[in-house]
Amino acid sequence: MFTWVTQHFLNPAFFWPGVALVSVPIIIHLINRLHYRRVRFAAMEFLLASEQKSRRRILLEQLLLLLLRMLMVLLLTALIARMVLSASQLSLFQGAKSHHLVLLDDSGSMRDRVGETAAFDEARAVIRKLVAEGANRPGTQKFTLLLASRPDQTLAGLSERDINDELVDEVSTRLEDLTCTHQAIDIAAALDAARSRLIDDATDIKHLHVISDFRRPDWFDNKAVAGVLRALDEESIAVNLVRSVGETHENLALVDLTGEVEVAAAGVPVSFKVKVANYGTREAKGVRVSLAVDGRNVPRNLVFETIGAGATEERKFEIVFDIAGPHHVQALLESDSLEQDNVRHLAVNVPNDNPVLIIDGTPGAEQGQYVADALAADQSVTGYAPTGAGLDYLRQYPLDGFHLIYLINVPEMPADAVAALEKYVADGGGLAWFLGNAVRPAFYNDKLYKEGEGLFPAPLASSIGTLDRDLSQTAGADIEVTEHPLFMILSGEENPFLDLVFVNDYFPLDPKWLFETLPDSTDVAVIARLRNRDPLMLEHEYGNGRVITCLTSAGPLLDQDGLPWNNWANGPAAPSYAVFQLDLAKHIARRDRALPRMTVGEPITETFSRVLFLDEVEFVSPNNQVTQMRAGVVDSEESEDSVDEDAIRPLSATFRETDDPGVYAVRLTSQNRDQQERLIAFNVPASESELAVVSDEQIRAEAGDSQHLTIQQAGVFDWIRSDSPGEDVRWLLLLLLIVVGVCEQAMAYRLSYHPR
Repeated sequence: MFTWVTQHFLNPAFFWPGVALVSVPIIIHLINRLHYRRVRFAAMEFLLASEQKSRRRILLEQLLLLLLRMLMVLLLTALIARMVLSASQLSLFQGAKSHHLVLLDDSGSMRDRVGETAAFDEARAVIRKLVAEGANRPGTQKFTLLLASRPDQTLAGLSERDINDELVDEVSTRLEDLTCTHQAIDIAAALDAARSRLIDDATDIKHLHVISDFRRPDWFDNKAVAGVLRALDEESIAVNLVRSVGETHENLALVDLTGEVEVAAAGVPVSFKVKVANYGTREAKGVRVSLAVDGRNVPRNLVFETIGAGATEERKFEIVFDIAGPHHVQALLESDSLEQDNVRHLAVNVPNDNPVLIIDGTPGAEQGQYVADALAADQSVTGYAPTGAGLDYLRQYPLDGFHLIYLINVPEMPADAVAALEKYVADGGGLAWFLGNAVRPAFYNDKLYKEGEGLFPAPLASSIGTLDRDLSQTAGADIEVTEHPLFMILSGEENPFLDLVFVNDYFPLDPKWLFETLPDSTDVAVIARLRNRDPLMLEHEYGNGRVITCLTSAGPLLDQDGLPWNNWANGPAAPSYAVFQLDLAKHIARRDRALPRMTVGEPITETFSRVLFLDEVEFVSPNNQVTQMRAGVVDSEESEDSVDEDAIRPLSATFRETDDPGVYAVRLTSQNRDQQERLIAFNVPASESELAVVSDEQIRAEAGDSQHLTIQQAGVFDWIRSDSPGEDVRWLLLLLLIVVGVCEQAMAYRLSYHPR
């Protein structure tokens, strides 16, 4: 009953006293009946007999008069308590004590420009008006503000606060200091966190105000959001969706900037690729992208003639870094409504050269020399620095410094060399196999293939194979390639290089594996075949590294008949051989040499050895703000009783203030006080660039048959009011009071005594 009263009266405090006043007419009526003392005498007997005939009528008339007077008191009570016909007609700040929880969308798309302001500025204006109106009824309203980027954290001083003039001033100041993030948010998780807060609250009336731009990717066809909206409706929580943007804006965005940075070297052209997406509804023409390196503009622009609505286009370009070291590459678009996605960052660590290890088992290492000449005929152009060595190098020296390793015509390897090579590839190193007449298939199958668990992709047949050649017939090219990046130089119907390559000898694969295991394998891919359909080149991954296997030789190795295994390295197709080797090195080069690319909001965790570095770490943000912190020992599941174990545990430090896009630096200080710096590029999420706005109908379809959902349009503030929406009810009550008053007077006059 109490809840019903609070939901139907603007001043519920006057209701119960008014109900108590209903007893006044009854008491007066009873007192009036006690004013007369009955005295029987003969003359009255006649009158009593006459009155007996109309007694029932008089009793009914007196009861009717009493009811009219009680009704007048009730109508006066309803007027004073300001009754409304429906609880849904109560405005936000009237009725019983209410809790207004505001969920503010602070995702990156809220930086969208709306006229002279941003969507986030419009959202802050709504909150100011909301709190200011609530202060008109102090002591009856509570206020909580949650940010959608961190809904599980309460803003200090803005949780379940009574709305008054003091809070109005505080909220205004806090909102000025509040900034919008560059991040994407999980709107379903934010809504669920707000729901949990309101469920635990004991306030009679609960309002959830969601102030957002309501972008289509977040709200349309989102089952998680639909589920939370239905749960809020079941909890009878009033959900008020407030738009800060009224319509969809055209928007172009840089969505990706990548480069072949794994093989970058000083003085060598490095290839990059940039992608531009058109999230608008109209075709974009003459789109220009400017470039900058280390803050200095590059004297060239990338021009996109047209980008269709909803389409993405890419352009390639090259940059030459004159000096080795870390560099910062930027791509920039012209200004539009959303500025944050008009720039893309990439950090590049450019060495002087890229070391390559070549191990050749051929006497005189002639095969490896062909590879070395292809990779570094002019080191200033290719950036590769080949190093030839024997098998003992694998077991005697560290391998991590090499970008990739070639193993050419290696007969077999010691166990510790195999273990070192496996660790190198598993950690991200690249490996290329080239076979030859020195190879021992039994060793490869047993120690390198290892039933599919080793560095070699497949078991070999026991003997060398020969590709039959019938010169009287046109059999076509010896090599059939796939659409793999390694064979771009050999692809195309009119490309002459394939016809110039001859392969005479190769190692066939074990027939059983070829016909039973390979068809169902997802780990090994055949990227080139011979004319007889036997595999020639295979690709597979081992740990974090990539392995390419060529079943023929790396150069013109002579077989027992005096014929070369193939003519690729020194025949008419030799130019394509050099390009192929460069593409091969680029394809398998260790990828962990590239500097990290992260999304704003992700934490930076730096883990390092306490033996090599001090525990002091510096994190430098894009605005050159330096944050210093001490690294802690990484937790270990092992026993902490051993001092030696604790001494070798690595240190780790985590930096979480990464909301600004740009390049961050992590600086470590070695034990001899030398400083090392690592760059990390942070970019905004591409998902925040789609500015399509979901419609009211689509939101209601997601929410289902919700009874407590309202949607407010951008720039409309009529819903924030303190005046009573029940004005018509007040006039109706006044009219009823007049009618009842007239009836009461007429009935009282009829039942009273009036001498002539």
